[in-house]
Amino acid sequence: MKVVIVALALALAVLSADQPAVNASSTPADPQQQLKLIQQIRQQLGSNLADALAAQEELRKSLQANAAQQADVQNQISDVEATIADLDVQIADAQAREAILALRIETERTQLQQLARAIYESPSSALVVLAQASSLGDLLTRIADLNVAGTRAAAIKAQLASDLTELQAVREKEQAARDEQIVQRDQLTVELMKLKALQVQQQKQMKQLQTKIDQTRYELAILKRQSAQLAQAVTDMLQQQQDEIIAAAMQTVWAQLQLWLQSNNVGTIPASEGHSTKYRFIWPEPKAKISQPFGPTTFWFEPAYGSYPHFHTGIDLVEPFGSPVYAADDGIVALVGSSSSGYGNYVVLAHSGGLDTLYGHLSTTLVKVGQKVAQGTVVGLEGSTGNSTGPHVHFELRINQRPVDPRPYLPPGAPSPYKL
Repeated sequence: MKVVIVALALALAVLSADQPAVNASSTPADPQQQLKLIQQIRQQLGSNLADALAAQEELRKSLQANAAQQADVQNQISDVEATIADLDVQIADAQAREAILALRIETERTQLQQLARAIYESPSSALVVLAQASSLGDLLTRIADLNVAGTRAAAIKAQLASDLTELQAVREKEQAARDEQIVQRDQLTVELMKLKALQVQQQKQMKQLQTKIDQTRYELAILKRQSAQLAQAVTDMLQQQQDEIIAAAMQTVWAQLQLWLQSNNVGTIPASEGHSTKYRFIWPEPKAKISQPFGPTTFWFEPAYGSYPHFHTGIDLVEPFGSPVYAADDGIVALVGSSSSGYGNYVVLAHSGGLDTLYGHLSTTLVKVGQKVAQGTVVGLEGSTGNSTGPHVHFELRINQRPVDPRPYLPPGAPSPYKL
């Protein structure tokens, strides 16, 4: 940080050498005016520090949630691998039993072939056995014994073949279950890798944010020893850097949503009873006024997006504080979060077709993660939490993680209770 201050001081010195002396309008000569400016800069630095600490706390919570999710996925991988090991044992046992049965079947087949060959090659041997009968009853008994022997051998062979077929079916079922577990393990491994990648990204953001916090605290400590002009230059530089880092930290909400979507298949959600038949969404606040539209803006507190330095990624709706906020469409609650900056208290709903909606700056959230909600369900109450200048709801729509203007999906005109 000292290097930055020295560099700024040198730059200012060069500028002063090439230009006329700074007049009273750029650097107040009045000590009281300079003191007032220093005080304003101190307030600005204090505000920056508070925002950075809030973003740091949000990142810390996100990292904790990430670590818990990693542990859960790792436990699932361990369970799947244990299941695969059990199936390997069962498959090996089935293969061993198949080999034994196949050997027995081959033995029975060989014996039957030998018996048939013996009778074919020496039919008199069978006749001798019959001729040796001492009576008619003995003859019938000998004939029956020959039939029983042949029938029994054939039955044993058929039973062994049936047992082998059944055992093979069981093994194939176990093999299919093992293959399914392998696919599940691979999917969980990919999810774990993505969680770890997000963790590395968040840790990098945390480190950058801590650096800015330390720089801001240092500036506050040495502010009295700096000129007003140099202090303002340093403050502007820190403001720009902190805004970028805080904006990146706010994106962790959407990164966490992406991970939730990977672990939870939303699929097709059947339309609830009473769902609008004409429009995909209803207005989250039917009596609201739109205080800020979607798109590029001149408001400095909106983060950069694409090629725009400031971009509003949703629309702001204003009703009295505490007014109910309704789900715009049927969906599943994917995230419920809270932070002292950014979206404040927020709810994110996942909808069919890759659509997600966010309801921000709520005073209270009234739903839980995993809950299925119908269009028109109250998800929270209007508030002014987070980066907010007054009571309103930030309504944001993203399609495949890209923010889009929600107006074309809503009933036309001003907010209304339209739901036909």
